[in-house]
Amino acid sequence: MINFLPEEILQSIARTIFMIGMISLITIGLRNFYLTFQSGINYVKRLHQIPCSRCTFFTNDYRLKCTVNPYSALTETAINCSDYEANNNLVKPALQVCEANSKYSHSQPTNPTTRN
Repeated sequence: MINFLPEEILQSIARTIFMIGMISLITIGLRNFYLTFQSGINYVKRLHQIPCSRCTFFTNDYRLKCTVNPYSALTETAINCSDYEANNNLVKPALQVCEANSKYSHSQPTNPTTRN
């Protein structure tokens, strides 16, 4: 039997091929992780474009989410909803809420020393 290459050269070639294979597998794995992460970020950005929670017709009830378009509410088809109407009463300052509650409150004063 004729041995063309010594065993040491065969081992170094095998190590080189193994290292190239491992580096390529790691590179492919990192690339797939990056692409999956990017697609997840794009999906979340698209979901944040859904205006339903800021709409007047949104009920915030899981049984009837929207009174106008109940089947497309909170889905990607609602991004360009033609019936969208901005809800301007979403955030009321705390002071106005307290004043409004005290105006219509018919309860007695809490301090027992004050009498009418």
